[in-house]
Amino acid sequence: QRSAEADELREAPSEAEELRDSIPGWRGDGYKVVAKVGSRLLSVWAGDNTEYALGVTVRDEARPNHGGGLYVCRTQIAALRHRIPAHRGGLYMAPRALLRCLCEGPFVEYPGGKIACSQITPLEVLPMPRGYLSSAPSQRVGVGVRPTSARPPTAGALRRGPSEG
Repeated sequence: QRSAEADELREAPSEAEELRDSIPGWRGDGYKVVAKVGSRLLSVWAGDNTEYALGVTVRDEARPNHGGGLYVCRTQIAALRHRIPAHRGGLYMAPRALLRCLCEGPFVEYPGGKIACSQITPLEVLPMPRGYLSSAPSQRVGVGVRPTSARPPTAGALRRGPSEG
């Protein structure tokens, strides 16, 4: 259930959350963390409902207040730092991959470098950095599971790519 305040905010988007044809200073290249299930690239949030493939355009009209669109971040680091909450029907615990995408509008820009696009075309699958946490740390660490750093990846870790072994 939403509160009356949430409904009021939904009806009156802030200036930064309005639908736009372009975003000043942005070339239209975005980064998106996706679930990698076998050879399939799927939305972490929407699960099997949204699949991505290199060179294949996916469309979902962007709307203010998270009412629609395909979400990307302006930079690799912003995408890797962005935490996707657990959601029924999503792939929260699946292994992850990072996509570099060509993004087309209309757009809605959100704080923290997140952008809702109306169309994205994945161009490249990039390696995940060493120590990337795909989910929040659990309360218990199971046998044979090593905890990883809770800190966001550094630019150097992004350049090195995934660890071997």
